[in-house]
Amino acid sequence: MELPDIMAMAAKLGGQRDRAQESAYPEVLAGLSAEECRALGDSYIEQTRIQRKTGKPFFIDKMPNNFLHIGLIRLALPNAKIIDARRHPMACCFSGFKQNFAQGQRYTYSLEHIGRYYHDYAELMTHFDAVLPGKIHRVITRT
Repeated sequence: MELPDIMAMAAKLGGQRDRAQESAYPEVLAGLSAEECRALGDSYIEQTRIQRKTGKPFFIDKMPNNFLHIGLIRLALPNAKIIDARRHPMACCFSGFKQNFAQGQRYTYSLEHIGRYYHDYAELMTHFDAVLPGKIHRVITRT
């Protein structure tokens, strides 16, 4: 499923009470101890337990915006497998643009914004490839 737990964890770490307040995230990650990181991972596993209906050792959190939190994911869940399922920019952007999301995807309602968002996503993934070599499995589709 597309789980909100990683984004909620990031918001909580940022200490933001409202949108007007400055968030301490992601800078706050640099000050976390190994014990705090482990506690975050344990909390995520416990919170998402209800989503795991089988005894399988893995499950998928396919929230598209989790790419913004790869640093947090690697700290809290160091054994997590991260998959970057990347579509052609035009296919990806058009599918988002034509979709009427209930909430949380405001950038999809403008072609300029969605194009910029995709560019920023690709740039951030390039950064993570450099700082976490071999830790992100990328699958690129033609459509």
